[in-house]
Amino acid sequence: MRLAVLGPVRAWRQDEEIDLGSPQQRGLLALLLLHEGRPVATEAIVEALWGEHGPRGARGTVRTYVYRLRPILGDLAVIESTGDGYCLTVRRGTVDLEEFRKLTARAQRARRADAPASAAELLRQALGTWHGPALSGVRGPFFELERDRLEESRLAALEEVFELELEVGGRSDLTSEIRAAVDEHPLRERLHEQLVLSLFRAGRRAEALAAFQRTRQLLRDELGVDPGPALRSLHSRILREPEGAPAPAGRALPPPRSAAPVPAQLPVDLGVFTGRRAEIAELSSALGDAAHAPVVGITGLGGTGKTALAVHVAHTLRPRFPDGQLFADLGDFRDPADPLEVLGRFLRAVGVARLPASLDERAALWRTTVSNRRLLIVLDAASSGEQVRPLLPAAPGCAVVLTGPRRITDLPGIPWLRLGVLQPEDALHLLAAISGSRRVFAEREAARRLVQACSYQPLSVHVAAARLDARPSWTIDQILAQLHDDLRRPVVMHEDCKIVDKPFREAQARMDTFHRNAFHLAAVPDCGRLDAEMAAALLDLPVDEATAVMEALVDAHVVETGENGAYHFLGLVKAFARRQALDGLGHEHCQQALHRLLRHCLTSRNAVGEEDLRAILDQITDLPDALADMVSLSLP
Repeated sequence: MRLAVLGPVRAWRQDEEIDLGSPQQRGLLALLLLHEGRPVATEAIVEALWGEHGPRGARGTVRTYVYRLRPILGDLAVIESTGDGYCLTVRRGTVDLEEFRKLTARAQRARRADAPASAAELLRQALGTWHGPALSGVRGPFFELERDRLEESRLAALEEVFELELEVGGRSDLTSEIRAAVDEHPLRERLHEQLVLSLFRAGRRAEALAAFQRTRQLLRDELGVDPGPALRSLHSRILREPEGAPAPAGRALPPPRSAAPVPAQLPVDLGVFTGRRAEIAELSSALGDAAHAPVVGITGLGGTGKTALAVHVAHTLRPRFPDGQLFADLGDFRDPADPLEVLGRFLRAVGVARLPASLDERAALWRTTVSNRRLLIVLDAASSGEQVRPLLPAAPGCAVVLTGPRRITDLPGIPWLRLGVLQPEDALHLLAAISGSRRVFAEREAARRLVQACSYQPLSVHVAAARLDARPSWTIDQILAQLHDDLRRPVVMHEDCKIVDKPFREAQARMDTFHRNAFHLAAVPDCGRLDAEMAAALLDLPVDEATAVMEALVDAHVVETGENGAYHFLGLVKAFARRQALDGLGHEHCQQALHRLLRHCLTSRNAVGEEDLRAILDQITDLPDALADMVSLSLP
């Protein structure tokens, strides 16, 4: 059996094509093939096939598709049920995508071994596995994104084979093939560079210069940018060649000695990165404005994955920024990185050897050097506009991703994405990706409770997964019981709990004493929510001042807002802050605050639920007589 996704989604047994059924049924097969043996939840299948709002009975339709596909595929490709989803296992060598990747990997090894002719031949074989646009015949946003991703892999291989064949020479039709690729993908600058070089190598100097001029005009008209340094350098070298000189044969023109390096400083992308589809789409869209130098920010509580998201998005956008990617950790508010030193690292990375001494001179040189380049810059843990402003490029073509614990208000015009916790299903799949699907989905409900106890926070899910891995004989319920016990303790005992607490400690360290005490005290009550008046009673402040305090805590990401402006805590944050309240403010102070809150709830015109009233009452160890009388009148 052979299976294909690099073109129409098709299957053959021997040389006879198999009818895979409706487009949606083909889509299910393609979806499972793209996950390469990893389980796919039924909910994710429904979303991929029909979008966010699948039709009634969609889950049953998925089961029907699986039932129909199993006998079609036979024992060469087996669809297994995995809890609330499915997993496809295929024999090696039966899927065209697998063959494409195997051949491109062999080509890379051949090139590293200085065998360009062999590498080119392997890439030609890899490109031969394609038979049209990938995933033809299946529809939906998921498949559009996958189609774009696969097409990017094909174009990268095509550009690589052109480069190798320009190096070794020998193909008489190479120029026309490159020209056809340029016509099909007019904004891929590397193809334009290869066309110019191919024309020059063929002795067509005037046509090569004309091709460069057309490319420059196209980029200016479409993107508002000039060609990048590689194409400009090639143009300059052609101009320096004397008229009538023979075109170089064999290998391509050697790069100039002073050619600017292409930095690739991004940290490794997480292999288990999960979820964040809406955030990725929002950031990718904002960073795609080639007519400007877009800057976007990601803010949120520590442990929610700001850096992981920034790095992941940056990796997915690398093809848009062929002149390189830069990364800098800007420290934290206690020890912020000096922009003078960061600029020095950036300038050296793009080929500047002699650095000015002053910050203003370096910033000006930086803006000049990166003009007309397309660089992606990730500035992690930014703390102030003063720190960030000198690092920002000014000319179109570059883009910047900031992460930070708070919005930087003195950098106007920058959109900030507030990153919250994961969606419950995404948190569950993150746990499964780290600890193994078999174990997690065998105890799915316990695993759901575990990620809920982790407040769906990525850092906490990673820590919980580490506990699972360290205790292979324990059930997930046993791990969960241990976690609940840790959260109830007045002092954190386990080292991994200290890891989970670290972002909360860092957040409170940025607060003054007044707001830190308010943060701790607001976490004391067991009620599920606090409105502004309840917060005022608890904190012993006028309502407007209490509102300002709670909003400051929202800005610090330690308090969440819900419907009707009410405030609440993530479970892990609440447990941390309550420990701090009992340790720092003391039992008596906390009891007095609970007395004030209970009195307010009993007398307020805004109804407070009986469950919340009883929860607060259960926390009070010594109920004053006056409050006891009020309770007896209010609660049955």
